[in-house]
Amino acid sequence: MTGTLRRAQPWLGTLVSIEASVDRALPGTHAAMATAFAAIARVHAAMSSQCAGSDVARFNAAARGTVVTCDPWTIRVLRIAAELRRASAGLFDVALGSTRGATYRVVDTRHLLKLDDAARIELGGIAKGFAVDRAVAVLRSHRVRAGLVNAGGDLRGFGSGAWPVQVRGSRLRLTVQQGAIATSHYRNGRSLYRDDPLVVPDRRDVHAVDRLVTVAAPRCVLADALTKVVALTGDPAHPLLRSIGAQAWLQ
Repeated sequence: MTGTLRRAQPWLGTLVSIEASVDRALPGTHAAMATAFAAIARVHAAMSSQCAGSDVARFNAAARGTVVTCDPWTIRVLRIAAELRRASAGLFDVALGSTRGATYRVVDTRHLLKLDDAARIELGGIAKGFAVDRAVAVLRSHRVRAGLVNAGGDLRGFGSGAWPVQVRGSRLRLTVQQGAIATSHYRNGRSLYRDDPLVVPDRRDVHAVDRLVTVAAPRCVLADALTKVVALTGDPAHPLLRSIGAQAWLQ
């Protein structure tokens, strides 16, 4: 027999829900769910700037020349962010233009070198999507056949299921199956659902626009990050989206 297991927990400044289609004859379903939430909690502890002991908070408080020991997942996210920064010609920048020079250098899989006293990083525009992807990976590794992970509108589905999605604050209705969707709603340049500013990195100021952006992409980490590129450019057909098989809606 098969069934659906649903659980929710508060993480990443929002309510994270996991829905899994499971085989009731398969042991370990509850353990799979618990391990998926543990992965999300790990991202929260390492990458939230609001957590005093997080990698991000310790990097931001450190002096130039400090080598900060990080969770390997933080380093992985920073490497993804660096690739997106290059691909977007600087539009996506976790340093938010905090310094004109270099911000950091990845030393290895555990260590980050701070290159400027003024350098700051903020992973709120990418970490939530990464957490969703990690939770999906955990569920798959535990042989969950289909499911949906939703972190406050940044979500990813896998397996044979199909989930209807009503984008909050809009009439847009989508269906997610094998892929991810992320939505960012900006009013006067700040997110309505979290205190993330929409910063133009080369000017280091807030782009004071009112935009609702939704991006569908193969992975949630990409969908999450690309909402910022679309919001800054106002271009739902930006070439970067096409290059990774993503699609955007701008309202």
